[in-house]
Amino acid sequence: MSALTRRRLLGQGALVVAFSLSRRAMAQVAEKRPALPGDLDKFPLLDSWIRIDADGHITVFTGKAELGQGLKTALIQVAADELAVPPASIELVTADTAHTPDEGVTAGSHSMQDSGTAILNAAANVRVLLTEAAAWRWLVAVEQVELHDGAAHAPNGDSLGYGELATLLSLHVEAKPDVARREKGVRLIGTDLPRIDILAKVSGGAAYVQDMRLPGMVHARVVRPPGYGAELIACDASAVEKMPGVVKVVREGKFVGVVAKTEWAAIKAARALKVTWSKPTTELPANAEELYAYLKSTKPMRSQKVVEKGNVDSTLAQAKKSYSRPYRWPLQLHGMIGPSCAIADVKSDKATIWCGTQGPFRSRKNIATLLKLPEKDVRVIYYEGSGSYGRLATEDAGEDARDVARALIGTAQYDKSRDERKRSR
Repeated sequence: MSALTRRRLLGQGALVVAFSLSRRAMAQVAEKRPALPGDLDKFPLLDSWIRIDADGHITVFTGKAELGQGLKTALIQVAADELAVPPASIELVTADTAHTPDEGVTAGSHSMQDSGTAILNAAANVRVLLTEAAAWRWLVAVEQVELHDGAAHAPNGDSLGYGELATLLSLHVEAKPDVARREKGVRLIGTDLPRIDILAKVSGGAAYVQDMRLPGMVHARVVRPPGYGAELIACDASAVEKMPGVVKVVREGKFVGVVAKTEWAAIKAARALKVTWSKPTTELPANAEELYAYLKSTKPMRSQKVVEKGNVDSTLAQAKKSYSRPYRWPLQLHGMIGPSCAIADVKSDKATIWCGTQGPFRSRKNIATLLKLPEKDVRVIYYEGSGSYGRLATEDAGEDARDVARALIGTAQYDKSRDERKRSR
């Protein structure tokens, strides 16, 4: 056998050095680490944001949701720009509790500020690692390696795809805070990139959770009380249960819903169901003045600084006159262009919910609590809904779908749906 040279080791073998740190030592390392941009600081491991398969497939992850603001397109654009690949070669996974980092609620225009900067800098780190891997493979200087179109290119014309390079390194490493941005090659940031979500929306394609279909899926409608605090007195389901296509009338506490084989059958059943409610305990005032007084008397007051520059107390102490003026704005309707919708696949030991929630991890916690399941056994997958404007920050359609699906466990319809889903996989 010939001697193992450095070149043969780099070309054919691998050197693995492993060691472990105590939890305390790891915490001390994290404390000394410089701050990273955006949410990369909370999730510093590169493979939390970017993964490259051996076939070169690139997946980018974000805990933020596409609410119609063009976030998907923007995040793909910054990742593709830094990795020097065509945007079409990137798959973006948004707000999935099984795969993406927990970036909280998508609100307050923080998506690009927190997630965009995290992905941009994670991509810069990955680009450097790919470049270094190619340089080691070819035994050339890092400056001699160029990345473009999903491959590294050597001075002599050789090339290596990202997939092959990815097998030479691990992305399960912490990001570095001081990685320089890419300078060479065609840039994408600053150019117009067609929105990737528009075509399906304007052409009648599958764009929203309302368009989603699962094998054996049934449809449901919730029967709502007339106002806040109304209690369920009686529910006569005898006639509705005999209607064509009706699967079940669900009643649990104050929750009432109907399940049918088709959406239209569920709508008709919900309209026909005879439900008696008590009088609502709370009725909102009719005019704006009374409504403002009501909100002020019932909601806790809180103070919030808008902006502060300099020494405010010192400045006020020197002022000859001071003025104060209260300002208020009317209660705003955070209305959507369509009703909320969610799909639930609930079993006795786990559950999957597809819905337009702006806070999937918060929704997972609520759903897990109500199902009495560990959070790890509940998966919430963001699927775009009909608009947002704050309504989906407290998404409850997923919880409605959970209640209906749970009520079907053990029924003939549930077993039939489960079998059809298994056959489709």
